[in-house]
Amino acid sequence: MSTTLPPSEAATSAFADQVVRWQRCSGRHQLPWQNTSDAYRIWVSEVMLQQTQVRTVLGYYEGFLARFPDVFALANANLDEVLSAWSGLGYYRRARNLHACARYIVEVYKGEFPCDEKLLAALPGIGRSSAAAIAAFAFNRRAAILDGNVKRVLARVFALSLDTQSSKAIRTLWSLAEGLLPVSEDMPAYTQGLMDLGATLCLVRKPRCGDCPVQSMCLAYKQGHPNAYPLAKVAKSLPLRQWMMLWITDGDKLLLLRRPQQGIWASMWSLPALEDLPQVWLDQQAAIKAQFSQSEQRHKLACLMQTRWRQDCGKLIPALAIDGKACTTALAVLKASTEASLQADYWLDVEQSFTHFRLRAPVLRMGIASQNLDLDDDKRACEPPAAYEKHRAQESELQSLWIKLEDALELGIPSALRKLLKTALASS
Repeated sequence: MSTTLPPSEAATSAFADQVVRWQRCSGRHQLPWQNTSDAYRIWVSEVMLQQTQVRTVLGYYEGFLARFPDVFALANANLDEVLSAWSGLGYYRRARNLHACARYIVEVYKGEFPCDEKLLAALPGIGRSSAAAIAAFAFNRRAAILDGNVKRVLARVFALSLDTQSSKAIRTLWSLAEGLLPVSEDMPAYTQGLMDLGATLCLVRKPRCGDCPVQSMCLAYKQGHPNAYPLAKVAKSLPLRQWMMLWITDGDKLLLLRRPQQGIWASMWSLPALEDLPQVWLDQQAAIKAQFSQSEQRHKLACLMQTRWRQDCGKLIPALAIDGKACTTALAVLKASTEASLQADYWLDVEQSFTHFRLRAPVLRMGIASQNLDLDDDKRACEPPAAYEKHRAQESELQSLWIKLEDALELGIPSALRKLLKTALASS
């Protein structure tokens, strides 16, 4: 593109008219968050759709609303319930922000969403583009959106040779998005139309230019190279983080620990994990996998992991404390898991890719006898899940749970752990 000047008024009007006309005839109209001006339902969909495809969100949206039908229900829920309903959608910070935002709206705005996009953008986890979409759909506000689909549409229509993630590109794209806004009352149709264009026609790899309503205005199409825009990011190999995770069970219950409030799977329930493994140990693990058959590997890896666990198990104890006192049940389970006579086996590797790194964590499976736990009768009476059910309102304060496998599925847990639980239950 030779210039990034704002389009003329005539071009703006033509672009908007074409998008609106196409959306009304050929756009998407049956998504469950459409055909409503309910700001709550629109907000939930916008947050779910951040970095997540529509087909994935469709599997969660209705269930989430059934569990939390309005902003008051969401605000009154505890974080564990919200994380549980979100489990599998990924990017769990969105769920934590959604919960925090609901409480803020109830406390500050008495449960009513502000209609101004700038006030919406200031709320936790919403952001400028999502705020504009909520304002347009719920309040018919004239506000520009700029999600990934819209960036791609604009980059092609105006042949912008820019990386859409760069600060220069973002400034240029926002300027274009705002300059193209229609003056008419067609904001919902225009906003939805831009999203639909990017999602159904102006695709990343195989754009359907022959069906595009703005083909005659598209500079990338006229050049014959729509795939050249926007500039493709150079793929980078993600660094690998290596943990060791522990599946400690008596066949009925499983030990879970709450993750820290920052970092991977923040505030969720997960297996005990050793995260700072020495390089020499990682080298030994790699050598076993390279030198031995699979059957030999399993035994040698189990021995290597069990030795490391006995050495480093104590590092987890400080994180179990509430008001300076650790949960006696968790301590007893951890103690039992370090017994020299305990049988353990290497189960599998948990692998997951995050935005900036990959995680690989071999899982050591340990079976302990619950009747041999070092607990007196008074302490046994207070152990979860009895305490978990009795003090459900305070479960966000708990740092550990000794819980039935089927009950763990009701918690806010990572999708990787959910798969392990389902596998274990299916084989029991």
